[in-house]
Amino acid sequence: MKSLKPKLKADKRSCFTLVEILIAIVVVAILMAMSYPALSRAVHRAKFTRWYAFNRQCSNDPACVINFNFQEGSGDILNNTCSGTEVEGYKAENYTGYMMKNGGGKHNLKWIKSGGRWGKFGYKHALQFNGSDTYVKIPSTSGNDFGPENDFTVLCWLKFDKLVFGDCPFSKSLWGTETDAACQYDLYYNPGAGSYDQGSFDVDVFETCGSWDKTKVDFNKQGWVHLALRYRFNGWDAAKEKANGDIDVFINGKVLGPHVDTTAENPNTATATGWKACTEGGLNVPLIIGAAGCYRKHWSSGTYDKTKPGVLSNEMMLLFFFKGKMDEFLVYKKALSDSAIIGHYDMGKE
Repeated sequence: MKSLKPKLKADKRSCFTLVEILIAIVVVAILMAMSYPALSRAVHRAKFTRWYAFNRQCSNDPACVINFNFQEGSGDILNNTCSGTEVEGYKAENYTGYMMKNGGGKHNLKWIKSGGRWGKFGYKHALQFNGSDTYVKIPSTSGNDFGPENDFTVLCWLKFDKLVFGDCPFSKSLWGTETDAACQYDLYYNPGAGSYDQGSFDVDVFETCGSWDKTKVDFNKQGWVHLALRYRFNGWDAAKEKANGDIDVFINGKVLGPHVDTTAENPNTATATGWKACTEGGLNVPLIIGAAGCYRKHWSSGTYDKTKPGVLSNEMMLLFFFKGKMDEFLVYKKALSDSAIIGHYDMGKE
């Protein structure tokens, strides 16, 4: 009878090899678990580096007049990083963003890291707005002053802490009455529009107020959102004595489609005197990040001094403060293409 010893030895070797494989799998799993945080940090850092290089490239675009990437700023200002803008007499420092408190005094804006778009591992900045008195003021200059014949695009990354009627991420406006209102451009939250029973955004661009019925984005769950407002001049309507232009809003790289013209329902924003009043009489209405500009004499008549007409601090007050975080804000003196806006979103998403 043949001996069974060789077979038993073979079986033992097979079992031993299987155990080795199982041990190897466990060891690999442990090593992967241990290295995953480092790998995640490396991927995150690579995305940030790619976006930062792209953002710096944007600063060299001759049409880019404002670029706040929130990485260059500190303390009480946002530094404008643009360097190649084709605007007569252009100096980037003239477009500095100054952190302000409504009513005066030390501002309440806060630099944050862990809650920022790139702060997953506790580095790089975003700016926290409190929704009650915080805003950033950019002086009114030729670079951010637009008329109905000027193409432009405004882009920003932001995160709403709470959606409240009128929340205004940016504005260059004076909301007033049907016969006394002025706006170049703004974007604000309107709970009466949109999907998910939570509203959408309205915009005022020159003499048009536009709204959208659907957004396809649940802002309460979305977290960081990329917004873009684009205007393209398409000639004059001689009969209406009014400029024709295309107004588009993009959310996370997707255009919302044609807007609903709600100018008649919103006569206190973009109608009547139109955009010209923003610069008439030396008012030089500034670009505001985090609030909407309103005519004091209509929104708070008790604080209006009739002996000081035409004085900006007397004519203009701020309302509808944005509550949330912002991390990147750009203004172009051109209408970016759809693909360019998508590119901004793709490069900037974490």
